[in-house]
Order: sequence, then structure tokens, then C-alpha cells
Amino acid sequence: MHDGHDFIHEALDKGIKNIVVEKNPGLLSANVNVFLVENSLRAMQKLAAYHRKSFEHLQVVGITGSNGKTTIKEWLYQMIHDRQVVKSPKSYNSQTGVALSVWQIKVSDQIGIFEAGISQPGEMEALEKIIRPQIGLFTLLGDAHSEGFNSLAQKLEEKLLLFAHSDTIIYEEDDLIVSMAIRERYKDRNLLSWGWSQNSSLFQVVEIEKSNYQTRVTINFKGKIETVIVPFSDTASLENALHCIAILLVLQYDFFTIKETLFKLQNIPMRLEMKNGIQNSILINDTYNADIQSFKIALEFLSQQAGGKEKVVILSDFMQTGLKMEDLNHQLADFIQTHNVAHVIGVGKSSKNLEKYLDPFILFSTFDTTDQLINALSDFNFQQKAILVKGARAFQLEKVINALSDKAHTATLETDLQAIEHNLKIFSQHLQPATQIIAVIKASAYGSGSEELARFLEFKKVAYLAVAFIDEGVQLRKSGVLLPIIILNPDRNGVIDMIKYDLEPEVYSLEQLEEIVSLLINKKNGKFNIHIKLDTGMHRLGFMSEDWDHLCDILVEHEKQICVKSIFSHLSSSEDPEDDDYTHQQAQKLIIGYDFISKRIKYQPARHILNSSGIIRFPEYHFDLVRLGLGLYGIDGTGQFSNKLEKVHTLKATVVQIKNIKQSDSVGYNRKGKPAMDGRIAIINIGYADGLMRLAGNEKYTVKINGKDYPIIGNVCMDLTIIDIHQDSAIRIGDEAIIFGKDKPVEKLAEVCQTIPYEVLSRISGRVRRLYVQG
Repeated sequence: MHDGHDFIHEALDKGIKNIVVEKNPGLLSANVNVFLVENSLRAMQKLAAYHRKSFEHLQVVGITGSNGKTTIKEWLYQMIHDRQVVKSPKSYNSQTGVALSVWQIKVSDQIGIFEAGISQPGEMEALEKIIRPQIGLFTLLGDAHSEGFNSLAQKLEEKLLLFAHSDTIIYEEDDLIVSMAIRERYKDRNLLSWGWSQNSSLFQVVEIEKSNYQTRVTINFKGKIETVIVPFSDTASLENALHCIAILLVLQYDFFTIKETLFKLQNIPMRLEMKNGIQNSILINDTYNADIQSFKIALEFLSQQAGGKEKVVILSDFMQTGLKMEDLNHQLADFIQTHNVAHVIGVGKSSKNLEKYLDPFILFSTFDTTDQLINALSDFNFQQKAILVKGARAFQLEKVINALSDKAHTATLETDLQAIEHNLKIFSQHLQPATQIIAVIKASAYGSGSEELARFLEFKKVAYLAVAFIDEGVQLRKSGVLLPIIILNPDRNGVIDMIKYDLEPEVYSLEQLEEIVSLLINKKNGKFNIHIKLDTGMHRLGFMSEDWDHLCDILVEHEKQICVKSIFSHLSSSEDPEDDDYTHQQAQKLIIGYDFISKRIKYQPARHILNSSGIIRFPEYHFDLVRLGLGLYGIDGTGQFSNKLEKVHTLKATVVQIKNIKQSDSVGYNRKGKPAMDGRIAIINIGYADGLMRLAGNEKYTVKINGKDYPIIGNVCMDLTIIDIHQDSAIRIGDEAIIFGKDKPVEKLAEVCQTIPYEVLSRISGRVRRLYVQG
């Protein structure tokens, strides 16, 4: 866990003049205000609650529940055009996020829409004091984030605390557990429900007709039949839309307005997306709204990922900010300049005014419409640029994303950076306070792509990165990564590159060490950092005990050229309880070797022996450092953290053709596929050249399309795979096929292919497009 006090001076260097602390930070500049409090989070929440009380005129909607909070909030924002709305940015619904959200309230705001999420008892009471909603909405009760509660009943009781001072509470009548609990707890409130039940007090659902891409809903509102079109057909989107209708009715909107705005709803990507762009650029997609807070977040992500690349921002007019144009442009310009953006491209008539607020060295271009910009894109040089595209939905800047995207293979490996952050936090909380993390991102970060992930982990303040080979470390340095980097399998011919790029090799033999020493004789600037590996029983790389004397002789003789940063070893069976005695023996051998070497060299390097499974099972050996590899990606070989970790990778393909087949037909190479009945097949654009192993074929494995599993029929081909979709007529060309992901663990595919998740991930071909998302 990081201590915020460690970053005080870094914050001051960036111009911060007021700091709230829990312990005395010592001597600081005279023009800095220091507020000493017992609990900095509670202090921030109290300030936010005080700010909220200053706006009693504001009509506030508070949203809680297990799912759907962010979608409902963003859809309401899309649907409300005649009043100034302030809302939670992204998914800011935590103890910190709610306070930051409420701080945005301005005098001109008329409606506030804030979401509240909790993970353990006692949290909602604090959030209720900050939000104080007059109108409360409960989405649904589910299993998400239930780890901190004894039961669903306890979780429900805690969530309902958000409505402690609400006048009106909205909920789904058919969700019996929720509706009964609300009626029991809040008898004296204005309780408004919707659903199929005749007990629904706001409106009753009469009929639902689903087609491929939309749903016709007939409802009974105050005895009058109304029909609305929801532009989605999945159950979750339909429920979210009906909650939005309920809120708008309470806000006194008429059905004509509701129907008109509902039909124009667009799906909400709840995260920033990063992908490869044209001309070796990186492209960050944040095109679903344009508000000040989310622009600030997107710029921080741009800076985090840009490395040494020049930064370009494409942005539309900002709508419904409640700010005067001059104040808005001042804020936008300040953010842009703070992040050293080199080129700004504006879309929309108002964006033209931004230029006079920017420093003159920032290149500025502007276009009235998105189509005009797309027609002019070929005039710009995007070579090796980091490009952020940010805009309001009305400008359809996703067209710009499509135009700037690298037109590579459409099979995609999606890496969820928010899940990486979550898993990093879970392991950090499990560590001893003084233990730091080495993030292992070898094999291109287990298929994820190492540069993007390295910059993210550097931003998250891990102590070290570790890669397998020298060229991986060199590439990270060239991309701007400054963290210390350990090379786990250094080539003996690459010492010069390691010296040049400040890379720290694992040293495992006398011959290797002597070769390094021979090249360091003429090194004048500082010592060369190395990491000594001891063989404690894995019998792969490492010094045997009989080498220790000679090893120490060399280290002592060349103490002016070499610094030992760590002494470590590798466990052979950290996840296997049957080998625990052997694991303890290995740890003891490391301790003995460490003591021997550190006494001889007369200083104490760091020591480490644990991988992801070892971190979980052997806290007594956390030592100074641990190596976090697969656990970072949500894969737990022990089974003890499985419910705590989040899956990071999603491998997707696309349906490119659909055919009708007869039971008498054969499918694929060698006619291995034999349909069980007349039906349909879907061909998806991924094969064994992309990393989907041939062992997955012939109905041994399924892929998920539109939420359902369908088997692979016949052999997996080189570039394509054939799926038996039976007689399902709802599947269309262009639909996504999930090979593995959040709800389809990669471990299942590994089991079918008689291998381990490491191999499945590292086999994913470089031609598969990488997409990085952050909530």
C-alpha cells in the first residue's frame, strides 16, 4: 500500500499550495497551507458534504444498486436537455469518488445525478451525508462486490441507507426482495415502483416486443397506454432504460419528450479505450461525452501512456457545462498546457474560441464539423503521436477513431487496466508493510503488450519491472519508461546494451559475471546494478552453494563497478501444498545464501523468492520484494484469491459469415465437423495462427456470442474457426465472439488444450489487435 504522505513534495512541485495530512510533513515552503487531521478521507468527505449543503436549491438524484448505476446516470444526462445537470464523472461512486463528484456542483446547476457504491458495511452512511438525494433510485440487487458483506440482506440494508433523507424512492416492483425491504423501511416516503406487477405504483409494463436491435415497450401510466422504443434488446439495457423513464416521469417530463430522447440513446463505453493508430501512433478513445472532469481524467491517461510521443488532442465543443465560454476555455487551456499537448484540433463552432487562450507554441486547427475534419486527416502528420479523441456524442467523433485506427486484424485482445489496478491493490493489501512489488511483464506482458502496461504500472508506483530479454528492456526504455528494469534471461552478448540503457540483469553463473566484469573495467559513471540468483532447488538458472565463495571474491574485488541490488531464488512448486516442505527448504537455503553473501560484501541487498502463488500462500517469506506475474492478470494458481481478483484479458473475434447447413454435411478440414442436426454455422476470424490452439476444436471448447455458449465444430483453421450456432437466428455478421474473458475464464481454455494459462496468453499472436481500456 502506498502512503500519500510520500508524494507530498511531488505534489508541491506541481504547484499545490494546500495539503491535508494525517501526520506532520516536516519543514515545507512558507507559502503552503497545511491542515493536520486525524483522517484525511473523512476530512475530504466533510468538506464535500458542506459544499453540498450550500446548494439546497439543487434537485439531486442518488442512484445505488449492484449494477447499472453508471449507465442510468449517463443515459439521464443524454436525455435531459433543458436543465443544467451535474453528475458523477465515469464511475466515481466510491468513498473518494462521491466526494470528488459533489465538489463539481456550481450555482448554475439545476439537477444533480450521483451514483453511490459500497464494498463493506458503514460506507453508505458517509456517502448519504455527501449526496443527500431528494430522489433515490435502487437499480437491482446482485452479487457484484459482495465480498465485504455477510449476506445479500446485509448488503441491501446498507445500500438503502442512501435514502435516509429522500422524499421519493424509485425501484422495480418485480424485484421482490428489494421492494419488500423498501416498503418495510420507508413506509412514510413517496414510494414509486415500475414493473409487470399490478402493484407497480408509477407505471406497469404491459407488453415487451423484442427485435434484433430494439425493443417496443407498452406501459400503463395513470390508466393511459403509452408505447416507447428502446434502441437495445438485451435485458440489462431494457431495465436501465425503464429506470430512466421512471426518473424522468418524477422530474415531470412528458411522454413525448421521453420517447424522443429514449430512442436516441447510445450505448455507453464505460472506459477509455487505447489502441494502435495509423503511422505508429497510439489512439485513446473517449468519445461518449464532453465534460470538464472527464477531460481532465482523459488527459492524465494520455500523459501516462504517451511516453516520449508528442501529444495531440482532438476535441469537440463542450456542451451543458454551465460555465461561461471564457471560463470554460480558460479551464480547457490550463489542462491542455499542464499536460504539454503539442497540437489541438477542435471540432465545432465554439471550439474556435479556444485558440486565444492557448500558448502560441501549441499548434491549433479547427473544423466546423466532424466530416470536415475526416476529409482533412490526410493533411496531418500523426507519425509516432499519442492522440486523444474526446467529444460530445452529438459530434460522432467515433468516426474519427475509425479513420485513425490501424486497420489490422480485427480479432482483439482487450486488456482492462482498471482490473490490473484492482489486482495490484489486492496483492498490495496482502503484503507485509515494507515489501515492494516487482511487476513481471515478460512475454510481452503475457500477451498484453508490455509498453502500455509498463507505463501504467510506472504510474501506479511499483518498485521494479521485470522482463525476460534485453531487447524487451531496451524497447521499454525507448518508449520512455524510467522504472528500474530487471532482465531475467539476459543474453551474454548484450551487456553493452544493458549498460547503455540502464538495465539490471539477473546474474546466475560465474562465467556470466566474469564477462560482465570484463566489460565494466572502463565504465566511469557509477556502478552497474545486478541481481544475484541462487539455485535453491529448481535446478534451472542460479548459483549453486559451491560457487558462493568464488562469487563473493569477484563481487568484493569489483565493488567499485558492481552493486548487488537483490539476492533471490525461484520456487518450483509454490502453488502445490504437497510440495510445501520442499518450498520451506528452498526458502531456508535462500536465507542461508543471503546471509553468507551479504556478510562477505558488507551490505544488505533486497531479497525475494515469491511469485504470485507464493505471495498468497507464504506470507512469512514476503521479504523485501515479491514478483507479481500472472496474479496481476487475475489468474490465481492457488484458488485462494480467485473471488477477489478480476480477469484482465478478453480475447474477441468477429462473426464474418453465417451459413445454413444440413445434418448430412461435413464441416472444416478432413471433414471432422459433423452437425448433429440441420442448423447454422458462424465463421469467426481467429485461428491457430492467432493463438487459438487446435486442441480447442471438434466441440471440445465453446465461444460466447450474445451471452450464449456455442461449440467449435470441426478443426480450428489457421485464420478462421467455425462455430455451430445450432438454429439461432438472432446471431448476425459483425457480432462479437468471446474466446475468453471476464465471464469465460482463460483457465477453461487452458484445461481443454491440456496446458496452463501462461501458455495460452503468451501464444496470442502479434497480429491480434491490442486494445487497452480503463474505467
